[in-house]
Amino acid sequence: MDPLMLLFLLIAGLTGADSVSSVRSVTAQRGGSVTIPCPYDGRYESHVKYWCRGSVWGSCTTIVRTDFPQKKGEVSIRDDPDQRVFTVTMDNLETGGSDIYWCCVEVTGTDVGDQVYLSVTEAVSTMSTVFVQSGGSVTIPCFYSNMYQHQEKYWCNGSDWSSCTPIVRTNSPKKSAEVSIRDDPGQRLFTVIMNNLKIVDSGYYWCGVEIIGGSAVGTRVSLSVTEGVFTLNTVTVERGGSVTIPCFYDNKYRQYVKYWCKGSDLSSCTPIIRTDSPKMKDEVSITNDPAKQVFNVTMNNLTAVDSGYYWCGVETNRSSAVGTRVYLSVTEGWIIEKQSLFLYVGLGLSVLLLIIIIIITWKVCDKHKKKRAMNQNPGSTELTLNPEHEFAVIDRTGIIKGDPLEQQVSSRCSSHHSVVSSSKSVVYSSFTLKHIEVSLDNLL
Repeated sequence: MDPLMLLFLLIAGLTGADSVSSVRSVTAQRGGSVTIPCPYDGRYESHVKYWCRGSVWGSCTTIVRTDFPQKKGEVSIRDDPDQRVFTVTMDNLETGGSDIYWCCVEVTGTDVGDQVYLSVTEAVSTMSTVFVQSGGSVTIPCFYSNMYQHQEKYWCNGSDWSSCTPIVRTNSPKKSAEVSIRDDPGQRLFTVIMNNLKIVDSGYYWCGVEIIGGSAVGTRVSLSVTEGVFTLNTVTVERGGSVTIPCFYDNKYRQYVKYWCKGSDLSSCTPIIRTDSPKMKDEVSITNDPAKQVFNVTMNNLTAVDSGYYWCGVETNRSSAVGTRVYLSVTEGWIIEKQSLFLYVGLGLSVLLLIIIIIITWKVCDKHKKKRAMNQNPGSTELTLNPEHEFAVIDRTGIIKGDPLEQQVSSRCSSHHSVVSSSKSVVYSSFTLKHIEVSLDNLL
């Protein structure tokens, strides 16, 4: 039994599925086949199973049933009641077969079922569009599935897959004029090389793989050969900014006039500046460098109205020209606005921080001021009496020398004798200057 089927049977048994279950999505390649297992509960062994297509469960279109029809076109159904699983096989898949399908069991009332999404991809893949300069070369890679390693590969030209004209094949010939093909089965890749391309070579091509039975699989690529002038596809610049756009050209156009014009079509675009006239006009300038085969267009002070299609043009004669188109997109300069926002936020935070620092500084200063006021008793005055003199020296830490108060205290003390015992010293302290005179009177 297929390992994938065994896995789903195991899951169904472990989960005790009470209806119908299946894989959620399946991916298969175009031209290939796929078998989808639909496990169901034991009570549905004798019920009819069917496979239908459509995103809405109640209105999906039935394709095959286990009673009839069991096969329709490339789709078949088979039930295995012993294993409690029915399988649906779809062969020769096409990309149009990608859709939502349903594993269904017919029961009384509303049927039960489970949804499966089938995605059919191209068996062969490559780039969708290729641009190349006239006279140049291009190498196009064509990737394919492992199942096609030993199949014949080819390269054909035409808009429709079924009627394209083969150019080269991996069996013979492997080269035709300017086109060659090479297969690398180890890398599951074949490459096509086209040389000396011309404008007429532009068009649709196909990477093709021929499979058994005369059918084939492939994918389309669009080749665009431009006339010797090329540049960037899209340029984005902010409003108020500047941009320099390089326009490269073929060596054969070195002596021709180059120009820059605006408009969706080269034949009707509005000329802005040319290399044979003033090379600067308003905010646009043009410079030509024949040695490097490039001319540059610089646009300054851009605004939203400057957005649009422009052309790098080379005037081959008075009535014809070649060129390539570029789209210029001028945005509203969100980066500048963002920087302004950061500036305003930064200034606001700076002001807030300054206010906080001022408040903290004021608080600290106020606290120190109050503390100093509380501790500032105008010093102490020590009064020492010496028994050898009628009166002692007064040390005044709180009295300024030569102050009238000092003279007043001295004159009043000189007319009295000490009333304090000579064997002791008396220290008076912690009184304010304005009370000194009163204290001495009390003492004397």
